[in-house]
Amino acid sequence: MAQGSESDNIIGHGRFGTGGSGTNDPPVETRLVHLEAAVGAIRLDLAEIKGKLSNMPTTFQLVFMQAAIIVAVFAGAIGLSLALLKIASAH
Repeated sequence: MAQGSESDNIIGHGRFGTGGSGTNDPPVETRLVHLEAAVGAIRLDLAEIKGKLSNMPTTFQLVFMQAAIIVAVFAGAIGLSLALLKIASAH
C-alpha cells in the first residue's frame, strides 16, 4: 500500500490538536458546559424512547388481538350466512 502525505491521513489529530489546549482552543470549563448540555439532551431523548417502548403491546397482546379479529370476522360471516338462509327459506 502506498504511503500518502500527512494531509491524506483520515484519522488526523482531532479538533484540538495533539497536545492539550492550545491558544485557540476553548477553555476546559466551556467544553465541559457544552458536554453537560449534550448529555442532558441525550438523557431526555433516552427517557422519551423508554416511555414509548413501555407503551408498546407485548407479543401475547398482539396475537390475542389478531385472534379476536379472526373470531369476530368468522362469527359475523356465520351470522350473515344464517340470516340469508332464514330469509331465503321464508320464500
